[in-house]
Order: sequence, then structure tokens, then C-alpha cells
Amino acid sequence: MKDETDNAIPFERHPLYQEAMQQIVAGDEQGALDTLRRLIERYPKEQALQDLVVRIQLRSTFGGGDYIPVDHSQGTPILRTVVMVMLAVTTVLVVATGLIALYNNYLLPKWNAEARASDVQSQWDKFTSRMEAGDINGAQGALEELATLTPGDASVQESLRLIAHLKQCSDMYHDALDNRNAGNLQLALDLLYQISPDCDQYLDAQREKEDLEQLNTVETAWMQAQNLLEAQDWQGAATILTWIRQEDQEFQGDQVENLLVDCHRRIAVQLLAEAKGDVAMVREAATHLKEALTIKPGDQNMADEYRLALGYVLGSEAYDRGDWIGAAARWEPLYQMRHDYQNGVLRQRLCDIYPHAAADLVSDASGSVRLLTLAVDYYDQALTCDPGNESFQQERMLAVEYLAGNEAHLGMDYDLAIAHWGPIHVLRPDYQNNVLEEKLREACTLSLAPDAEYCAP
Repeated sequence: MKDETDNAIPFERHPLYQEAMQQIVAGDEQGALDTLRRLIERYPKEQALQDLVVRIQLRSTFGGGDYIPVDHSQGTPILRTVVMVMLAVTTVLVVATGLIALYNNYLLPKWNAEARASDVQSQWDKFTSRMEAGDINGAQGALEELATLTPGDASVQESLRLIAHLKQCSDMYHDALDNRNAGNLQLALDLLYQISPDCDQYLDAQREKEDLEQLNTVETAWMQAQNLLEAQDWQGAATILTWIRQEDQEFQGDQVENLLVDCHRRIAVQLLAEAKGDVAMVREAATHLKEALTIKPGDQNMADEYRLALGYVLGSEAYDRGDWIGAAARWEPLYQMRHDYQNGVLRQRLCDIYPHAAADLVSDASGSVRLLTLAVDYYDQALTCDPGNESFQQERMLAVEYLAGNEAHLGMDYDLAIAHWGPIHVLRPDYQNNVLEEKLREACTLSLAPDAEYCAP
């Protein structure tokens, strides 16, 4: 039965061909012819085999050796020419067969191997350049070409596994960024947590993760603040909004600041409305107004409210330590701004301190026109609060008379000065820490007609 697999190998490598060659070398040309005819049955299209058979037949016909002797004396020119041509053709066929065998068995495999090696190196170079450029998809394409050129190559397969991992890292990282930009913070965090330390994007992923964790916390706080605002829990909302602003000043920008200012303002308004003179509540309101003004310093209404609240607190502190003059100095400007501040408590506190402040001024004046003038003003205010108070009236009268006498003395009207100072001296010889007595004595000395009632001889 004909072997249908013979054509799968070149005829030069077929055992029958090898056998025929050995028979030729051994001189068995007939055996070689029989073997070659059997080989031709398997390779009927191989012209080289048929040519080789013709050559052996010619050689058998004309004797051994490649040289065919010719009888020049007897042979005819035509026969000689035919024989020579046939020998030349045979030689050419043998040479061609050898060259074909050389090409098929050596040159062609060598050239194919060199071309394949060149293609392999080219793909490795392409893979390296793509990796250096960060083109993972291009690097993967080069590796896939290498896998086709070198099937089963362990280094190629390992590189393919590596590139698949790197591509997965890159895809997860960029998916995380896309989700972050789309507002899907939790999904972005989940993807970033999956990026392993051997990924090129690991350090960037860690930084993104820290930012997202903080942002996610801020987002949660923002939602809580919204709920508190809706419930009108201004204090709770202010606390959370303050934390958000400290954590991320760029989060929600002006909206957080405006809401925080509004919360502080609302808290302050509520405290001031409920305080009714309570210093602690007014102090707390002043704190919230200050926080609001720190964020929004240009709000004149809040600035006025802060000035009132702060002045009230500072005046109260002076009041508590018995500094009546200091308390009056703090509270009087507030009263001018708003007479009914703290539901009239401010006015009542002023009525309480005016006589004390006036008395302190008179005690500390030692003849000071400025302090006595201010004392008279405070006695006027005290009498406005308590019009029938004789003590206030008398103290006011003494201060007024002293000032009048001082004015007359300055105008060198010594008799008029004596008329003002004399009655005071009778009532209080040590008035103004004895300054009155000294001044009266001086006026009596300078007067041309001193009043004997007030001027001792």
C-alpha cells in the first residue's frame, strides 16, 4: 500500500533515495535505477528524480565513469553532438539536484531561522520601548506577537502574566479616579484598596486613598450638618461646619462659610434675646458674633451687635470688681447706641453705678476740674434715675460750687471765689482733700475786701 505520508518529507531525505545513492557508490547502477523508480512512484512530480534516472541510464549505456569515450575516426558528428549534449544535460541536472538539496536542507532552514530570530528580537525591542513609554497596551501587543513566534517560551508567558497584572493595576487606578470625579467616593475607595504594593500606581493610589478617606468623612459631616440645619439646631450645625472648614477649606467653598456665619448669627441673636442682662449669655453671644465677623468682617450690623455685647460684658466685669467709673465708661456709649439694650437692664445698671462713680470721682479729684465736671454729669444722671434724692443733690451742689469758685479764681474775681468756696468750707473743711481750704486761703489773701465770715484774720 502506498505510504501517503512520504510527501511530507523532501525526497532527498527519504530512505529509498539514501539507498539509491549507496547503490550508485557501490556500482550497482541497475539496483539504483530500480530503487529510484520506486521513489518516483512516491514523488511523481519531482523532475530531479526523473533526470537522475536518465543520467544513470546514459551512464549504463556508455560505460562506467562520467567520461564517455568517442571514436573520432568512426563516429559520426551528429551522434557525437547528441551524446555530448546529453552528458551536459545530465551534469547540469546532477548539479541542480545538489543545489536544490543544499537549499532545502541547509540554506532555507538557516534563512528562516535567521528571519525568525530577527522578528523575535524586533518584537522584544518593541515590547521594551512600549514599557519604557508607559504604553501597556502596546507592550501587550508586542508580547502577543512574541507568543505566536515563540510558542511555549517561558519568558514570554511570564511577561504576559506581568503585563496583564500591570494593566489590571492601571485599569483599577483610572477607574478609581473616574469614580472619584463622578462623586462615587466609596466605589473609588474600594478600587484603590485593591491596588497592591507591586503596582506602579501604588504610591499615587495611597495618596488618593488618604484624600478620599478625608473627603468621605467630610462628605458625611456635610450631610449631618444639613440635617441639623433643617432641624434648626444652629449650635450643632456650627460645630460640624467649623470642623469641615478646618479639615478642608476648599470643600463647598463659600457655602460652608455663609452657613457658618448664619449659624453664629442666629445663635447670638437667640442668646441676646434670652439673656435679659445675664452676663454669661451675653458673653457667649459675643463669642459667636466674633466668630462670624472673623469669617465675614464687613457685616456692619453684626459689628454693632458685637460692640454692644462686648461692651456690656466688659462693663459688667468692671461693675463686679467695684470699678464704677470703668463700668460707666463702658456702658454709657452702649446706652447712647441703644437705650433699651438687654430689655432695659443696661439702663438700670447705669442708674445703680452713677452715684458711686460720681462719688469716686469727687474723692479722687483733688481739685481736678475735669474729674469734678464728670462727677457733676454722673450726679445729673443719678438724679434723672432718682430725682428726689437729697444726698445726690447736695453732692452735686458742692461740686458745682467748687467749680464755680475755681472759675472765679481763675478770672481773679477773688471775692466771688470766696462766695462760692466759703459755704463749702463751712460744711466740709477737708473738701477735695484740703485743696479747697488752700484755695480759699489764697483767695482771701488776694482779695482787697475779704469776707470776714469765710476768711479768718
